[in-house]
Amino acid sequence: MKRTVTKLFLIMAMAISWTGNAQTLVAKWTVPTGTPADSLADGGIQANLSKAVRTDGGTSAIDFSKNGLTTKAAQATGWDNGAMTKSWIIEITTLNYDNLKISSKQQSGGNNPGPQDYIIQYRIAAGGVWTDVPNTVILTANNWTSGVIDSVPLPGTCANQPSLWLRWLMTSNNNTAGGTVASTGIDKIDDIYITGHQGSTGISGENNAVFTVFPNPVRGEFRISSNEAMEEISVISQQGVCVKNQIISDDQQCLINTANLATGIYLVKIRLKTSKIATQKIVIN
Repeated sequence: MKRTVTKLFLIMAMAISWTGNAQTLVAKWTVPTGTPADSLADGGIQANLSKAVRTDGGTSAIDFSKNGLTTKAAQATGWDNGAMTKSWIIEITTLNYDNLKISSKQQSGGNNPGPQDYIIQYRIAAGGVWTDVPNTVILTANNWTSGVIDSVPLPGTCANQPSLWLRWLMTSNNNTAGGTVASTGIDKIDDIYITGHQGSTGISGENNAVFTVFPNPVRGEFRISSNEAMEEISVISQQGVCVKNQIISDDQQCLINTANLATGIYLVKIRLKTSKIATQKIVIN
């Protein structure tokens, strides 16, 4: 009987763990109808259903009527002289989502070979700095297998952002036939998926110790309020480094300045005067 109960407990624990790490669809573009309406996301959270895929840098208008892998695809020409300037681009919100992953498929034209070389980049908000997403160097070909990115993790900085920009940047003027991209060169994109883990949007903590952080995401400073007396607060980076530590003078209120901290995800750890520990994730912009 004891062994049976133990096995049942382990199965339940595994199920809970799997559910807690399940990926949720944040946004997707699969070009299902072949009409201009396909510029808008056809799946994901409500806030992203009005978001559009487009090009940047001076390509042709997008044609959504061309064949994709399963339905249709977004196609553009006019990629000539586009190295490091022309791209496919989207903007989404990732508020309350972390552990983000990105997938996409690209195809170059056959008789009209398009750009061979791309990389995915991100920036936070419209004024952010474009930064390469690791492991997203793309080599396209006249097929739907070469230019595939499959569930590649996005940097932690992309999590919980009201405005995250992503682009598929053309990085050279080489075409897939070994020449130079002409104005007639074709590139298609299809099956863009961004998924993530939905985090808690409210109060979180351990040992029933409840505290709030406001604002979150944080810009400059944030206030902590607790319903139990606090003794010490630590801010810990994703690498496990304590980047800020503060002894509390006001038992249940504290203001933390983050001006010297890099943008990203951090863990706020509070030690209460009862020796209990409470934690909560924050995002610093």
